[in-house]
Order: sequence, then C-alpha cells, then structure tokens
Amino acid sequence: MGILLWPEGGTRKPDKILTPQTIEDLQLDRLCAAMNYNNYFKLSVNDVIQTWTHDTEVIAYRQSVLQDLLSNPDLETALEELLDCLDVWETHSVTSRRNNHDTGGPGLNLGDFSYLDSYLDKITRLSQLFSGLTLNSVGMNALRDQIRHMGSSQRFAAIRAGFDELCGAYALPSRVSIGFNLDKELKPAQLKLLRIEKKTSKRRKMAFTRNAHAMTSQLLSRTVADASQAITMYVKRESMDIREVKQDIIFYLSALKLCRSWEKYGLKYCFPEIRPMEEKAFSSKTMFNPLLVISNKEKVVCNDIEFAKGGELLVLTGANQGGKTVFLLSVALTQWLFQLGIAVPAEYASISPVTEICTVFAPSGASFSRHGLLAEEAGRIANAVKEAGKDSLVLFNEPLNSTSPNENLHISREVIGVFKAAGVRGIWVTHMYELASDRQRVNELIPWGSTIGSIKIIVEADGEGTKPTYKITRGEPEYNSYAAEVLRRKGIEMQ
Repeated sequence: MGILLWPEGGTRKPDKILTPQTIEDLQLDRLCAAMNYNNYFKLSVNDVIQTWTHDTEVIAYRQSVLQDLLSNPDLETALEELLDCLDVWETHSVTSRRNNHDTGGPGLNLGDFSYLDSYLDKITRLSQLFSGLTLNSVGMNALRDQIRHMGSSQRFAAIRAGFDELCGAYALPSRVSIGFNLDKELKPAQLKLLRIEKKTSKRRKMAFTRNAHAMTSQLLSRTVADASQAITMYVKRESMDIREVKQDIIFYLSALKLCRSWEKYGLKYCFPEIRPMEEKAFSSKTMFNPLLVISNKEKVVCNDIEFAKGGELLVLTGANQGGKTVFLLSVALTQWLFQLGIAVPAEYASISPVTEICTVFAPSGASFSRHGLLAEEAGRIANAVKEAGKDSLVLFNEPLNSTSPNENLHISREVIGVFKAAGVRGIWVTHMYELASDRQRVNELIPWGSTIGSIKIIVEADGEGTKPTYKITRGEPEYNSYAAEVLRRKGIEMQ
C-alpha cells in the first residue's frame, strides 16, 4: 500500500475490526467481487479489509483522492496506463529472477534492451500525462511529484542519453548481420556479430528468423552477459517506491466502478461529512442497499435515518419480508464503505467512525448442526459482548428465534440492556413488538449509555389488505404480528 491510501507520515497499520462471521453476514465477498475493476486487476475481501480504518484524517485523505478521480476522466486514463506499467515491471522482475535461477546465471536477449527502452519511454509518457492534470488531493499530487522526479532526475537523463547512444540499435534494429561457421553436424558455431543497423523507418520491421534471433542472443550473452541483470536491477530499483501504489490504484478504480454502477441505476451517492467518533453520529438521506444493485433488483427503495446523538440502539419491527434485513445491511455497508474512505450509497450522510462492526444474525442450518441452534446463538451473542466497545456498531438480525416467545423477549431485554449500558449504537431487528414498546422502561432503569429507540416498516392498504412499503420511519411498532395477513394471502382465513 502506498501514498494514495495512507498520508505521508501517518499510521499504515490497518484496523482489525471484522470477524469472518461478520464478513459472511454482511455479504462483503459479493460486494468486493462486484467492485473488482476487471477480471485481472481485482481485490479480495481481505485486501479491502486491510484498508479499513477509523482514523478520520485517513478517511478525509482518501475521499479527496477519489473526488479527484471522479471529476477528472483524464486521470483515470493516466492511472490505467500507470497500472499497466507497474504490472509489466513487476512481471518482468519475477520472470527475470526465475530465468536466472533456472539457467544458473544471467542471460541476455534483445528483449532486455527493448524492455529498458520501453521503461524509459513510459516514464517520459507518464510524466507528460500527469503534468497536464489539474489535481486537488494531497495523495494524487504526491503521486504526480513522484512520477515527475523519476522522469527528471539526473540519473534518468544519463541513462536515457547513454541508451540512445549505445543501445538504441539493440532495442529496435532494422537489420542484424551475423557471421558463423558450421561444425561437422552442420550446427552454427564460432558466432560473430558483424553489424546492427538502427531502425530508420516505422515501415521497416524486424525480420529475424527464430534461429537467427537465438544465435544473436547467444552471441550477446557471451559478450555482455551482465547487461540483462543490470537492466532488471536498474528498473527494479528506480520503480521500487512507485510499485507500492499498484494496490492503491486498483482500489480506487474499483471504487470508481462501484460509483458508476449506482449512477447507471439513477441512484445518488456522496462523501459523508466526517464527525468525531465521540459523537456517535449516523445520519443519511436516501440511503440504499448496494447489494440490491448487484442483484439487479428492479426496485431499490431509499430510506432516511438518523441516530440520536451520543448513541442509540434502534429496535426495528415490521412485516415479514418487509425489508428489515435489507435496511439493516444498508446501514452496515454505508458505515463500512465510509471507513474505507470512499463514496457511500446515499444522497447525504454525516457519520462518525466506529472501532468495529459486530453482527449477531440468526445462524443458518449448516452452522449449528453440531452444537444446536440455541448454543450457536448464545455463542455469537457472547462474542459480540466481548468484542464490542462503546464506539462499536452492533447489528442484530432476529436472534434467539430458537427459544419460546417469552424466553426470547426476556433474554433480548437483558442483552439489549447490556449493550445500552456500554454505550453501543446499533439496530436490533425483531418480530417482537414488545421489545420496542418496553424501551422507555429500559431507558429509565438504565439512564446511562445509549438510548433505545423504535423504528418500523410503514405498511399501506391495497385492494387485498396491507402490504409493506419497504420504507422505514420512527414510531411505535404495529401491535400485531403479521402472521394473520401472511396466512390470509395464502387463502387461509383466521376466525
């Protein structure tokens, strides 16, 4: 990781905040796969997690870099060209090292000269590309300064002049004359390089036969055997610092691809206002779940939400299949993307960073087959209690469903009280409206820490009864389970 992701002099140690279970619950593998710039230049979810941070200076630094990229199409072209160069230089370095190991020492062919010639030309080209750009971010300006230095240093100028004078004909020859004798088996022997003519016209192309090229390489390897190693070491040394930005460029081009996918859907995104961690702020307008875009859902519903200052645990109730989990993931992924330092799926947002995101989702059948569902859920809650601190975001998605309704309500009250007392903020999705309606009593019993609030899915009447709108609002829960409505739609009337 290089200067585009981390400010100079800043801490580059990533914040470790996501457990494998949280990665699975938030479906981060799907989101990262959709972000991948292409099938060759891509990042794994672990690569992306290494960039997650709660440092507000780093978040602001990255936001400005991506804003530069979004406002300047020529910058994308320059970064793509630089990325291709970095990949070529890295690949050549690995290949050269492998070839030297396989042959027992350095060799040389005309490709080594062409490689050096290409490197010199590409640095000159990149210097010109970046010099013509208007950049505002500290990160992009630092990258441009680094490329300019590579192309304007005295050492680069000396190599360029020396190469043109001494090696130009090797790099792009128009004709090579070789003399050789044949041995008794009519194989080439006693090679001699007679003449190399420099290319003078674009129309004239190299016309070596395979054997002639092999003989030329053999002759050159006998006379200047150390040249290949010298060329490789020079390029490796000169490009060492800038090679660190390869992953950075892939990261930003992937973030750019994500933003464009939202634009294609007609959805708005923004760079959140960064609030101090102690405010525990989370406010957003027209927020949506980016996983719906990945799934090509025809209908993507946007919602507004604002947590109370100082931290709030929101109890979310509503109809089955009404969008509770979708909304929960919207909040989680908005927080996660914000702390990557990139745009978030909302028209406006004001967010404080969190130290970790903890999830307690109802486990799937495969995950509790050995220990039982209740034991699995209890273990996940215990892990969340252990991991979460006052600056954490904790997300519950209908936990403890393996118990009876009375037991579920009793245990849920106890657990939510623990997280409230710790000052944690988050969302608790449940079908038990009593958990939301009892919030005032819990707030009075535990007057410190977070507050407990209630949000719900709005339902509307239609010709068949009621249906969810997937819109979330504050308010008292609907005092009915939606079981009767579900049964009625299946043709079963309750008496």
